[in-house]
Amino acid sequence: KLMDDLGEMEHLVREGVAYARSSHSATEPKLNIDLDALLDSIVYDYQDMGKQVRLSGKVGKPVSTRPHALRRVIGNLLDNANKYSGAGEVETSSDASGISISVLDRGPGIPEDQLDAVFQPFYRLERSRSRETGGAGLGLAIAHQLALSLGATLKLRNRQGGGLQATLLLPPQAQIQSTG
Repeated sequence: KLMDDLGEMEHLVREGVAYARSSHSATEPKLNIDLDALLDSIVYDYQDMGKQVRLSGKVGKPVSTRPHALRRVIGNLLDNANKYSGAGEVETSSDASGISISVLDRGPGIPEDQLDAVFQPFYRLERSRSRETGGAGLGLAIAHQLALSLGATLKLRNRQGGGLQATLLLPPQAQIQSTG
């Protein structure tokens, strides 16, 4: 029991440090990246771990962003999708309003009155103290904090038929205009 308690405390401290670091992620320099390649890489990493994750859509042009922060946001959202539904889908598109990256699942969703509250640190829908059923309550708080550092918005909505859609909307200025 003592070893289990120590393990839980160690995980909580690691997540707390990750949350604290997320508020300073604006220090990561922006880079011009191939967003489609980054998303392919993230999805393949999950598939290599035996997770059911798929990708649809393409942006088709480079973007200016903080790639490590972006990878962490998408990773946290996919971790939740896999934890609560056993699978996740990443959908991406771009238009004049910006670049949209959504992570979708068919899990239980989130009660409508708690969709904003889950972005608060240590807020958990599942109230038991068990790490196996509820986590530390920092994954979405970290994703939200990192989204802000990217100049993006992160929105959650329940899906028709069950599940959750988490959408990260990168601003239009993230898109690099081609010069040729």
